[in-house]
Amino acid sequence: MRTRITALVIVSLLACLSFAVPAARARGTCSLKTFEGTYVFYDRGSSSIVDTTVALYPLHWSAAIAPFVTVGEVTVTSEGVGDGFYWMRVGSLNGGFDPVPLHVTITEMNGDCTGKFSYTVPGTPPATIEERFILTDDGREFHSLPTSITNGVTTLVWIGTGHRIHKSSEPPKFCGPQTAQGSYLTSVENIVEFNAPTPPAFADVLLLRTDVSMAGDYTGTMYEKLGPDGGIQLPVSGTITVNPDCSFTNTLNIPALGASIVGKGVYFNEGKEYYMMPLLNPDLPADQQGIKYSFARGTRIGE
Repeated sequence: MRTRITALVIVSLLACLSFAVPAARARGTCSLKTFEGTYVFYDRGSSSIVDTTVALYPLHWSAAIAPFVTVGEVTVTSEGVGDGFYWMRVGSLNGGFDPVPLHVTITEMNGDCTGKFSYTVPGTPPATIEERFILTDDGREFHSLPTSITNGVTTLVWIGTGHRIHKSSEPPKFCGPQTAQGSYLTSVENIVEFNAPTPPAFADVLLLRTDVSMAGDYTGTMYEKLGPDGGIQLPVSGTITVNPDCSFTNTLNIPALGASIVGKGVYFNEGKEYYMMPLLNPDLPADQQGIKYSFARGTRIGE
C-alpha cells in the first residue's frame, strides 16, 4: 500500500513539472506588447579618441574623451512606435533646458526579448541611430547599446537603461508634489573645468542629503571631493517642481559658493528613485559652463 502511495506522489509531481516547465519557458517569449508602456531611461557612455599629447599626470593615459549622458522618458505603443523626450550632454555640447523630442520605431522584435529600435537626433544633418535592446523582467526594464550611428559622432558608445513606470500606451499623469516629498540621498558624478588660460579639468563627486517638503522646498548638506580637494561639506537649499508625467526641475542653491545649478530629471518607482542631469546653468551659455559632464541618481531614504 505504501509503495502505491509513493508511486502516485511521484506521478503527480512529474505531471506538475510537465506543466511547470513550458510555463516557465513561456515567460521568456516577448512581443511588441511586452514593450508597451512608459519608460524612464538614461544613457551613459563616452567618445574616446587616442591622442599623442603627454598626460598631465604620469599614471593617466593620453586620450581625448568626451563623456556622454542623457536622461529622458518615452512611451511605447503595442504597434512598436514611441514618443518622448530627453535631455543630453556630450563633451562641450549641452542640449539646454528644453527637452529634445524623441520618436522611436522598433524595427526588430524577437521572441527571446531582444530587438532593435531606431530614431533620429536633430542636427545639420540629422543623425540616425539604431540600438540593440534586451528586455528583462517581463518588459519592466530594457538595456541597450548603439549598433550604428549615421551623420553623428561615430566613436560614441553607451549603455542605456530603462525602467517602466506605466504599462499603457498613454503617458502617466499621476506625479505631483507628493512624489518628491521625503528625505533623499543623491549621488552625483561630475567633470568640472575651470576658466583659466590653461583650464584644468577635475573629476568631482557629491553626496547630497536633502529633506523635501510637500511644497517642493528642500534643505540639506552637500559632501564633495573635487579633484585633489576632499572633506568639503556645505549647506544647500533648493526647490523641486514635479510635472504630471514624472519629469521635474531641480534648482540647487549653494550659498557658500554663490552658485545655483538647475537640473532636469525623471522620477520612477513611485518617487522612490530618480535620474537627473544637474548641469544646466541658466546664466551661462553652453560653451562657458564649468560643469562639462554630470549625472545624478537619487533614492528616497525616509518619509
